[in-house]
Amino acid sequence: MGEPRCLLSEGIEAVSNTVQDAVVRTERRGEIAIVWLDRPEVLNAISLALKSQLIAAIEAADRDTDVGAIVLAGKGRAFSSGADRKLLAELEVAERAERIESLELGAAVTQAMLHTETPIIAAVQGYAVGGGVSLALAADIALAAEGTVFIIPEVELGVPYLWGSTPMLAASLGMHRARNLVLGCDRFSAEDAERWGLVRAVLPAGELMPEAEKLARRLAAMPRHAMAAQKRLNNRLALRYMAWLEDEISLFLDG
Repeated sequence: MGEPRCLLSEGIEAVSNTVQDAVVRTERRGEIAIVWLDRPEVLNAISLALKSQLIAAIEAADRDTDVGAIVLAGKGRAFSSGADRKLLAELEVAERAERIESLELGAAVTQAMLHTETPIIAAVQGYAVGGGVSLALAADIALAAEGTVFIIPEVELGVPYLWGSTPMLAASLGMHRARNLVLGCDRFSAEDAERWGLVRAVLPAGELMPEAEKLARRLAAMPRHAMAAQKRLNNRLALRYMAWLEDEISLFLDG
């Protein structure tokens, strides 16, 4: 047998400056940064490389003083189909330390989004599954295209809902609805998400990105210091979930 592979190291090493290695791409349109999840061949499934590159892209856009708002969107037919199934299979046989590192990297994605001073708008279309729903939850505002399907299938897949998403979901939708969704693993529609307050509006597919950009420009025009302060206030509750993260890791590893 050869030396055991470090899955997290592989994911980080996959983050490259070369265009062909990028699975997250940033497109500047004036004062807006559009951060694209770019694995359309697997419906933007979330790999280690995607997590690492998404954190880097969000943090870089937030540092750029010329960027007043960020739009997070997915290339192709889906916003995100959630955890890469190949990664989940590899984690089942990985060393404990590697599994912990991978789980912590996932939590770092939502942490990065919640800590930005720049507002983030999620433009959700096609499918938002598991971690894809988490990205919508961590965004400041979410818009959805008609026909979008949301689902949190983690329990059915044999894992708890990770990335500190359970308290964020409960804070957004209410405790009992959150329990129903994570335990029942039921699909819900864009219209359901709008009615429950998860998304701001449901739009025809062709209007999703134009409306996201229009809203982003409106937010970018607001006083930046006030936006940053309001974001800190808005996200203070969501950021109080370190105890959940510790529970998530132990339950995933030992449950």
